[in-house]
Amino acid sequence: MIKQAVSRFIRRKSFYPFWRFINRLSHYGMNFGVASGYADYSGELHIIKKLKKVNGKNVVFDIGANVGDWSKFLVNEYESTPYTLYMFEPSRKTFELLTENITANEKHFFHNIGFGDKKDTLEIFYEYETQGSASILMKGASHSETVEIETLDDFCDAHNISEIDILKMDVQGYEYNILQGAKRLLSEGKIANIQFEFDEPNIEQRLFFKDFWELLHDSYDIYHSLYNGLVKVNEYHYELENYRCMNYLAVKK
Repeated sequence: MIKQAVSRFIRRKSFYPFWRFINRLSHYGMNFGVASGYADYSGELHIIKKLKKVNGKNVVFDIGANVGDWSKFLVNEYESTPYTLYMFEPSRKTFELLTENITANEKHFFHNIGFGDKKDTLEIFYEYETQGSASILMKGASHSETVEIETLDDFCDAHNISEIDILKMDVQGYEYNILQGAKRLLSEGKIANIQFEFDEPNIEQRLFFKDFWELLHDSYDIYHSLYNGLVKVNEYHYELENYRCMNYLAVKK
């Protein structure tokens, strides 16, 4: 009787705004909705540090590099470590800013292209002319341009890249398409670590976290990214279908 009385009491309509606030606060505390932004705030810097190999090639792909904020953190962290950084940004104006913000040298390679599940020419949409979120899925935005799309498999073949140590993707809902264009690399175990976002644009794609899980979990351990650590996702469950922005890290088993 006491349990039922408490249950009825806490589910009163008058408490709804309070529980909604607690719900949002708890998700924020688990780093949902904080994945975008500067790497030292979102938790991406922790991933950058964790994946650094002191003795190794450190071949890094920054797909959706934008103006280079994430790449800057990696460059600073890997300064005394061998690495090769490939930065990909399909928007021409944003690409120009990227090349201004990251110093050109023998370790840095810039490519004004995007990636997907097949070679194509697509329209990309964005609200601001020079930077910010841009997406192939953002129909009806203020600005748009035609961009070239490659596949990871074809690009790596053409540039004689045999393995990728870190594949970072921030492409506003197109991450799954990119992985579909890397079937050979994935099947051969040539990508060691994959950082990908899962958030609201995936709704436009009718994609679930389960799609990523089924594609990756046989070969990778998958982790939630927190501000200063990682939490392993041990099994799939429906609560993972949370479209508040989250960075996930898939680590090859």
